[in-house]
Amino acid sequence: MNYTASVSDYFKSPKWMMNTLLAGVCVFIPFVGPIVIKGWLITGFWGRQDDRCETFPDFDFNNFGKYLERGLWPFLVQLVSGLVLAVVLCLFIVPVVMILTLMAPHDSSGAQGSCFGIILFVVIMAFYVTAIVALMIVLTPLTLRASMIQEFGPSFNMTFVKRFIALTWKETIIASLFLMAASIVLVAGGALLLCVGMYFATVPVYFCWVHLHKQLYQLYLSRGGEPVPLSPKLRDDLAPAAL
Repeated sequence: MNYTASVSDYFKSPKWMMNTLLAGVCVFIPFVGPIVIKGWLITGFWGRQDDRCETFPDFDFNNFGKYLERGLWPFLVQLVSGLVLAVVLCLFIVPVVMILTLMAPHDSSGAQGSCFGIILFVVIMAFYVTAIVALMIVLTPLTLRASMIQEFGPSFNMTFVKRFIALTWKETIIASLFLMAASIVLVAGGALLLCVGMYFATVPVYFCWVHLHKQLYQLYLSRGGEPVPLSPKLRDDLAPAAL
């Protein structure tokens, strides 16, 4: 895994600045914008034979519909699976919090009440961290598969999900943490440009996200994982960027 390359490779395109400006405009389109940006990135990472970032396809508003379609499937899979996982986690978190609340001392002003408040905070934070890690581990293979096969139902292949998690769970956690750190740095750097740049900074953040997903998939294959067939919907006559 080359984590830093997921950021630096974005700037290898000769037109990275123009791509940032054009794709960044989509950020201001409610709901649809981020889906379109991810669809463009999915096209660049999965829809061509040339893996060089120097020839990454330029963002083109003429392909807006194609980008939207290609980004829609991973979005829907993320949305549904995220909601399901959130409900499952709530079924564990809510009872624990209720039990701890009932065990709380009636007089919360003393040292005993303070200690209980600290314990309750630690427990809630532990569940929160566990929930975030669980979401990162489970959503990654689901989103990755949806991006590659461009379908909804078949994306929920539990055999693939289990195998992917078993082979790459450590790297998935590290990649997710790196993405969070890179997002903070990029967005903070963009905010220095009259605060407007922070919106355009989400474009390289999304690039980093899809780049890391492809690296994780390649790692999964190198460790004996079964390949996922690429959808023919990802192949078209999109021309690579001119060098």
